[in-house]
Amino acid sequence: MKVVSAKSLCMVVVMLLAGLVSLGGCSKKSVVAITSGTEAAPAKVENAPPKPSKEERVQPPPTVVAKADEAEIAARKAREAAQKQLADIYFAFDKWALSTEGKKNLAQSAEVLKQSPSAKLLIEGHCDERGSREYNLVLGEKRAQETRRYLEALGIKNPVTVTSYGKERPVCTEHNESCYWKNRRAHLVVEESK
Repeated sequence: MKVVSAKSLCMVVVMLLAGLVSLGGCSKKSVVAITSGTEAAPAKVENAPPKPSKEERVQPPPTVVAKADEAEIAARKAREAAQKQLADIYFAFDKWALSTEGKKNLAQSAEVLKQSPSAKLLIEGHCDERGSREYNLVLGEKRAQETRRYLEALGIKNPVTVTSYGKERPVCTEHNESCYWKNRRAHLVVEESK
């Protein structure tokens, strides 16, 4: 029995040593050996890729500068200039009929729009905070439609769309008539053509 247990013990020791050797051989770290009186030299790793030469080193890609199309730049500048010259049209309480002042402002806006006949126009109808959401959406739509009709009567051939925001996008939030008046408007927006 002593012979079997000695053999078993010997077999276990051999297996442990083999396991340690195999685990130690899997290390991929560089080892630095230091000896007294000499400089440290890194150990050579067999699987390490060779260092690239100066010619092989990857250079960063060149910076690409996009050149804007001159026609696109001119169209954007014309759109911005037209937007600055378009005036809001204001309405009386609970009305969508254009006032004399509103017609005058639309006539001036029409002259600007005639200079850029391909510019797309969006007319936004707005209301003050009084009234229900649904009522104000309908009223804002009527204001935008009336503005579109008047511009067409003035000879505008631009593509026009209308929308209503009702009381959802006020420019003034105070609770007085002067603020309400600023919110009862048709707002003209020159859209970017796509």
